[in-house]
Amino acid sequence: MIIMDSEGTKGQYSIQLASKISGVGVHTIRAWEKRYQAVTPDRNSSGRREYSDVDIERLTFLSELCTLGHSIGKIANLPTPELKVLLEKLGKQADNSESRKIDINAVKTPVNVEESLRNLLMALKGYKLDIISHEINKLKLTLTPKQLALEIISPIMNEVGESVVKGDLSISQEHALSAILKFHMGHMLFRGAAFKSTKAQKIIICTPEGDYHEFGILQAALLCNHYNLPYYYLGPNLPVESLMDAYRSLEGNLIIVGTTVAPENKGTDFVNDYLESITKNIGNGKLLVGGSNHIDRIKLERSNKGKLLDSMRSLDNYLKSL
Repeated sequence: MIIMDSEGTKGQYSIQLASKISGVGVHTIRAWEKRYQAVTPDRNSSGRREYSDVDIERLTFLSELCTLGHSIGKIANLPTPELKVLLEKLGKQADNSESRKIDINAVKTPVNVEESLRNLLMALKGYKLDIISHEINKLKLTLTPKQLALEIISPIMNEVGESVVKGDLSISQEHALSAILKFHMGHMLFRGAAFKSTKAQKIIICTPEGDYHEFGILQAALLCNHYNLPYYYLGPNLPVESLMDAYRSLEGNLIIVGTTVAPENKGTDFVNDYLESITKNIGNGKLLVGGSNHIDRIKLERSNKGKLLDSMRSLDNYLKSL
């Protein structure tokens, strides 16, 4: 990806802007520089990094190749033309320079969240899934993982859920939006996985056995990604025995469990018993639970190891403090 400013000249961009344009996380860029010298940005008079169009093009190529299965350690020092050849061999044709030009002012422009939400809803009502995917892709480039989770995903899913209840939208439309959002959230999380955090926390994320609702824990993973917290995303429908095996094997110290509804055919007390089993077996660890009114708060928090979070904002505040 080559970025030109409005005059067609090559620019110098901060690490935050380089991250937004290339799609590579800020922490990942720093790690690739320090460990592999994948890019060597200039420094301004204040000592801050300044990235060129060539640097951003390299970061984009490296990120795409890592997404396709290459190890960053093996490709970080290859010349940019060789990276381009590797991408083409894997079926990722690099665009010509004309089609890669991007108006940098558009990237700098703050996102109008309300307008983006309106556009997404209008596209969903018209079943224009390509427009939805395109809009989400733009938001991924201009928002942090935290902003995407709290300002876009939570509001849009809440509004769509209410519209389905009212009959303004169908279940199939809700499922279509869910599938697109899951794809883009997974892509963001996968791209951020290359950076290894040095923080002490080891967070495990899942939903209880029988609960297949994944949006809450995907958003939790995005927030961990935003705060550079090491996490293991174990996904939905995880039996408590498997969860505790993973917790011990990975030497975890914090578990995040998302639970939207009580699983069918499990009984009303199943989730509360599931959570109690965790608090009894996590040693000095902590359990955070995002859920609804089927959670017994008193039972969960009795041991001082479990905490019920009322919203994604509450989880954000907790993770911010770590």
